[in-house]
Amino acid sequence: MIATVTSKTIITVNPDTKEANLLFNYARELAETGGLDEHMDRTGDQVNLDTIVDVFNVHQLKLRAQQNPDKPETIYAIMYAFITTMNLDSSLSKLIRNRCAKCRFTVSEETQSCSNVACPGLGDSAEVITGFDLLVDLTDHTGTLQSCNLSGTAAEKTLGCTVDDFVFLTDGQKTALKWRFLLERCKVYLKVLLTHKARSGLRVNVLSCTLADPGEVRQSLPSSGLLMQN
Repeated sequence: MIATVTSKTIITVNPDTKEANLLFNYARELAETGGLDEHMDRTGDQVNLDTIVDVFNVHQLKLRAQQNPDKPETIYAIMYAFITTMNLDSSLSKLIRNRCAKCRFTVSEETQSCSNVACPGLGDSAEVITGFDLLVDLTDHTGTLQSCNLSGTAAEKTLGCTVDDFVFLTDGQKTALKWRFLLERCKVYLKVLLTHKARSGLRVNVLSCTLADPGEVRQSLPSSGLLMQN
């Protein structure tokens, strides 16, 4: 549905109605509970990677994100970086997250209820969708982006397995899978937003992560000789 304004349209600023108050309270609770961050996690798979062409190093990306702190913008970027932390050997509860099938917000393991106060199924036993929720550190010669979120379809494509496949892997297989990427230079597509809720000041979502082609790295980063070597 698309709303349009015509010469006959009447716009009331801050209307005092039940519907307006419900909408205002929902927006406020969404911001206070981190719901906007949840939405950012869910929309990563909808981005067309072909439209992302700007290449940054860590230092450049941090500077770009901090240019307009009062009006933070979402930044889409390509980075050639090393994965220096990947928590695949953590417990499954730290690697896999259950989300509500109706609104895609997090489902509490204790109560099995949706964390979205405006969920259509609030109060009912939540129907869940299970997906990866990984944290990785990305490092180049200028610094490190810590606790970048690699989740959903992007994580499955990176690891080459689904959640159902992963839970049956042995500890040795999980370690071997981790070392396919750890300390390897990767081509990473990122979605970045400045936020005070993240410890680093940046919320970073990994949209795609593949092992980088050395020739492409040399072409895209003329000064790549300054980078860490494999």
